[in-house]
Amino acid sequence: MKSFTRHILIVIVLLFSVPTLLSATVTGNSVMQQVMDTQAAKSSAMDLRLTLIDASGTSRERRLQTLTMTEAGLTNTITVFLSPASVRNTRFLTRQRADGTDDQWIYLPAVGRVKRIAASEGGGSFMGSDFTYSDMASTTYDTDEADHTLLRNETLQGRDTYVIESIPSVASDYGKTIIWVDTETYLPMRVEFYDKSSSAVIKELITDDFSYTEGRWITRSITMTTKASGHSTQIEILQAKYDIPMNSGYFTTTFLETGRVL
Repeated sequence: MKSFTRHILIVIVLLFSVPTLLSATVTGNSVMQQVMDTQAAKSSAMDLRLTLIDASGTSRERRLQTLTMTEAGLTNTITVFLSPASVRNTRFLTRQRADGTDDQWIYLPAVGRVKRIAASEGGGSFMGSDFTYSDMASTTYDTDEADHTLLRNETLQGRDTYVIESIPSVASDYGKTIIWVDTETYLPMRVEFYDKSSSAVIKELITDDFSYTEGRWITRSITMTTKASGHSTQIEILQAKYDIPMNSGYFTTTFLETGRVL
């Protein structure tokens, strides 16, 4: 079963390079397809800063690196935590399958073994963040995974945006999402995640900063906030490289366990 939500770090990737929408008729599907087309890189490497912020404003910072590689239309991702010491060398692997599902594993140094993430654990918090394992596995942007409807045009943060309602084709952690897509860059500027009944917003993702660098629009910072707790998670992209040589050995359970490419 396809997840409603593909890899959230791919969400970050697809917040980057942006061609122009050529279709004369703008629809929800055409906008979302354009958003998906922005992740055309065959590979990427990103240095990230992840900050956990509780309702009182107290924060904890984590540094990590993420590698992605797409082969035969399937995207694999490895995330390695660099600091602090309490999470250093934690490694997380997502491998996309041909049927649209994802396999996920995590290596926790404290227990010294690889753990497979079961489908039933998809709603659990990823490393104490406001992103779930399901968030880390998928996005709502594939036009064959959700029905996308253009609701209206709206100004957001001084930018013209398309407002798109996306309803999943199959059951998921979210009943729907509302996405504000910048009409110039096709970056998602804001995403509201609704509960399974589609009656209330439970989380919100905001693009805090973006810029044009090395021929691409890239997001510099995004923040996910959980409404009930007031807890939020900020991800800042410190450095990003695309279409670089990539060793497929990084995307294996062997690397996950050993931290070495054989």
